[in-house]
Amino acid sequence: MTSPGKDLPEIPSDISLITGPTVCSPLYDDAICLNWGLMGVLLVQIFFYHVSFPKDSVTIKSLVYGLFVLDILQTALVTADAFHWFVFGFGDMNRLDDTFLNSWDVPLLDSVIALIVQCFYSWRIYVLQKSAIFPVLIVLVSLCQCGAGVAVAIIAHRLGKLSLISTEVAEQTTWLVASALADVLITIVLSWTLLRSRSSFLPVSGRRIGRIVALTVETNCLTAGVAVISLILFLGVPQHSTLVVPPTAIIAKLYTNCLVAVLNNRSLGSGTRFGTSTGSSNFQSFRMPELPSAAARRDQMLKVEVIQQTDTRDDDGIALRDFGKSQFSTQRGSNSF
Repeated sequence: MTSPGKDLPEIPSDISLITGPTVCSPLYDDAICLNWGLMGVLLVQIFFYHVSFPKDSVTIKSLVYGLFVLDILQTALVTADAFHWFVFGFGDMNRLDDTFLNSWDVPLLDSVIALIVQCFYSWRIYVLQKSAIFPVLIVLVSLCQCGAGVAVAIIAHRLGKLSLISTEVAEQTTWLVASALADVLITIVLSWTLLRSRSSFLPVSGRRIGRIVALTVETNCLTAGVAVISLILFLGVPQHSTLVVPPTAIIAKLYTNCLVAVLNNRSLGSGTRFGTSTGSSNFQSFRMPELPSAAARRDQMLKVEVIQQTDTRDDDGIALRDFGKSQFSTQRGSNSF
């Protein structure tokens, strides 16, 4: 171990621009502070999902818990990086510039998690549209961002210094642009698909579809916006490459939190209280409701009951008997949503 004050580079005047973003989110890692905070949010969401949807299909459960394991791994690696830079290497600028494990924390795990989540949304679009054109396009863009993210991780590991990450212009740009493009495509296609069919449904279903559209736009615009901000900081301030770390560092956690939030949103639609839902999710549960037939729509009438009663009274106003009574009702057709 190098003795204190010996062979250590001088601390630069802009040290705050190096350590500041790193504390908010360790360079090229999912965040230290932000990562831990979003991990806490994810823990709550996972608990809610586990309690509310015990009958979900194995596929959906594997997706949720698999992403959860990846996020736990990422948080553990970020914590190791934090100790490497700020505990064992406190005051050592050489160690602060060392990539250590962060080459894999952000570009690799972020791109893999993004690929999984974007493929999930592509599958939802395929189920709703019954067409593979847009889903295949989105998957291809997502594969592009994942490949670029892996390339960024490999190159950063070979460079070995965080100060050199600004030299990965082509790979970084491809990764962030493709990630944002995939999110924008998902938002536009999924919202358009739902809104196009909204007028064909009853008011209750229409309101439910509106809520789904709003949630879809909010979650995907959030991740796309973070990717765009990261790209602007990366290309706009190349001399301070650490500034790109906070937004890129939280992308993976945002993807997982947004996906689990979409799944947990089903409990609001079913009107069940926390801990009482026994709903399940399978491939069919993400299909649009079937349109009612013309005969079914004719039968969807309110029950009308008409009662006609005639009383005959004597001169003293005392009721003698019911002269007639009839009841007419129309049958109410089944009204299911």
